[in-house]
Amino acid sequence: MYKSTEAGVTDRSAISDVFTVADEILKTAKREGLRLTPMQLVKLAYIAHGWSLAIMGRPLFSEPVEAWKYGPVIPALYHATKHHGRNPIPSELIDEEAESPLTERVRSFLEDFVKKYGRLSGVALSSLTHRHGTPWHQVYRKGVGNIPIDDARIAAHYKQKLDEYRNSAS
Repeated sequence: MYKSTEAGVTDRSAISDVFTVADEILKTAKREGLRLTPMQLVKLAYIAHGWSLAIMGRPLFSEPVEAWKYGPVIPALYHATKHHGRNPIPSELIDEEAESPLTERVRSFLEDFVKKYGRLSGVALSSLTHRHGTPWHQVYRKGVGNIPIDDARIAAHYKQKLDEYRNSAS
């Protein structure tokens, strides 16, 4: 299923499920004084998943990612949060002190990630995922819904971005 040598995916087992990852993103955002809309949360979970594939060589979650009209979506997370509409997810629903089943490494990864991307609006995050050459751009077809975006494609894209960053930093 994965192309380990091309995409850098070395371990096919997901680190967690999308809801645990989303909870950790929300907890970190709350500690940072941020309130996230469902759109932001879905985009952040997707982008974090991509960076996890590139950096840690593992998918953050096993739930499928699909190309929808407005970008990559994790349907399970979208359907669980869509009732909030364009409003931020209420702070009182987020217990930032709740114990996390994620490892310290993954929590640290997500904390750094939220600090970097968490202040971006849903529209700005969507713009990042719609650029030419992104996995969404590669598979989306107008008028066709629920097109799967496989992890190998996501991993290859974020590995390329990681390589570009490393090359520009040296």
